[in-house]
Parts: sequence; C-alpha cells; structure tokens
Amino acid sequence: MKNKIILHQPHSSTKIPYFYLKKKKVLSSDKLKKFNLAMCDLYTDKLFAFRGCKKVKFRLSRIVCDVEKFVDDDMEVMTKYGMGVVCTKTNMGENIFSPDEKYKDFILKKYYYKHHTKLDKVVTKYLKNSRTIIIDCHSFSKEIIMDENLKDELPDICIGFNNGIYYSEKLVDFTSAHFRKYGYSVKLNYPYSGTIIPNKFMKEKSKNLYSIMIEINRKIYLDKYKKSSNYKHLRKTIKKYLKQVKTIEDL
Repeated sequence: MKNKIILHQPHSSTKIPYFYLKKKKVLSSDKLKKFNLAMCDLYTDKLFAFRGCKKVKFRLSRIVCDVEKFVDDDMEVMTKYGMGVVCTKTNMGENIFSPDEKYKDFILKKYYYKHHTKLDKVVTKYLKNSRTIIIDCHSFSKEIIMDENLKDELPDICIGFNNGIYYSEKLVDFTSAHFRKYGYSVKLNYPYSGTIIPNKFMKEKSKNLYSIMIEINRKIYLDKYKKSSNYKHLRKTIKKYLKQVKTIEDL
C-alpha cells in the first residue's frame, strides 16, 4: 500500500501584509526585513517538493502569525522571548510592537485557526483511503536558537517526533539512515523536538496516521540568504527520500 504524504510548511513564506507593517512602531524597516529572513525557513517549500505529495503551506511569515505555537501564552515556552503566536520581539531581543488582545484575536481568527482547519480537512480526506504521513518541513540556524543550552554540536539534520503518539520507530530509523547515507549528520529531537499533530487528531486517534519533523541546518544549503552550491545535492536527497517514503511498509 502506497502512503499518502502531506508536506506541512508553516514557516516557508516571507510575506508580510501591509496592516502588520503599519503596526510595528519601534523596529526599523531594515531590521524587520533581516529578522524576517532570519526566521523564515527559506526555500523549504522548494526543497520539500515531490509529485503526488500534498503541500499545506501557511501563506504569511511566521513573525506575523506562527501557526505552530500554542495559542495560550502560558503553555508556549517561546513567549518569554517574545516569539509566541505573534512575534513581539526579534531574536536579538528588540521590540517590534506590543499587540493587545483584540489584535491577537484578529490574527487567530483570520489566519491561525483557518490554517489548522485546512490541515485537519486534508488529513481527514487522506485517511479515508490511505495510510498518511505528515512531514513537518523546517530549517534552523544557530542565530535563532534562543536557548543557549541547545547550540552545541548542531547537526545537519534534526529529526523530530512525539514518542507514543503518531510515532513510527521504523520511519525515524529510515529517515536517519537516508540522510546519513548522503553524507549528512543527524540528531534526534535536537535542537528541536516533536512534530505537528493536527488539532482534530489530538482527540480523534487514528492508527494510520504518522508525523515526523525534518529540520535542516541552514548552513548546509544557504550562503546567508541565498542558495549555496550544496542546495541541489540536498534537494535531490530529499526528493529520493520522499519517493521512498511513499512506498515504505509496515509502519
């Protein structure tokens, strides 16, 4: 049985709407642009692309709305850095603006909930006829890791998963072996851990759903903000991975 693959791409866009640009009152346009590029998972929507795989991509920059953060600030560890659902500070600790509850509610209703509703619907549709694998597509860099304890010996590839829920040891092992085969160093749940679980399936359990996160160290495919000479090799490696994952059995 072939697997259906959903490529979740929550942070690959750099688009910032005009209303947000009007909101920021402290940070200069140049600093905001640099912060946006630093936070974006640049080109992950191009790196993770394969015929027959469904993309669920958030259309705005994560600094406007981060759809992978908890809505409740008390539950979100990144809120203390000003990087919750709505970014209020840069990775350098510079203030962007201070949104009130009315603004946050507007962002949640207009963007956050709609994105998760879309993801729920796509997963529900695929699960009717197929085993479904969500691949949470990300990139990272040392500069945006806020916890100093997570900056040592960073791998080329970080594989994230949730033990005990929508987890497949075989899928994790296969993913690790694949990237190592092509010359990349791999660590599990470091420096980031976990993977996306659609809201609907936190309550409605499915035995045919799996989720895995792949975080790519930006240094292996970018030269600052542009594609480096290794970009094509990495893209081919990911393409081969997606092709093989579609046919992996007995998860």
